[in-house]
Amino acid sequence: MLRYDYKKFSAALGKRVKQLRKERGLTLRALVVQHGFHLTQIQRIEKGDGLSVPTLLRIAEVFQIPIEELVAGLGLVEGGESRSKSSKK
Repeated sequence: MLRYDYKKFSAALGKRVKQLRKERGLTLRALVVQHGFHLTQIQRIEKGDGLSVPTLLRIAEVFQIPIEELVAGLGLVEGGESRSKSSKK
């Protein structure tokens, strides 16, 4: 059964956003000034606190990558029991 872990997804996405930002030589301040993000918003994303779909789309636009590439493989749980089985314990 295909499953995703939201916390793992958020943490991995935060790392990916930070990596992309650094690879492109962008500071947190640059994302705020040039792209209209709030400083705390970017800090929360990079810490893995999650984000909204519109923000996810804006990040993909800023880094000029397809959304599919930005989230590819993040949070996927391999193996394990399905939720219905694990919730019965």
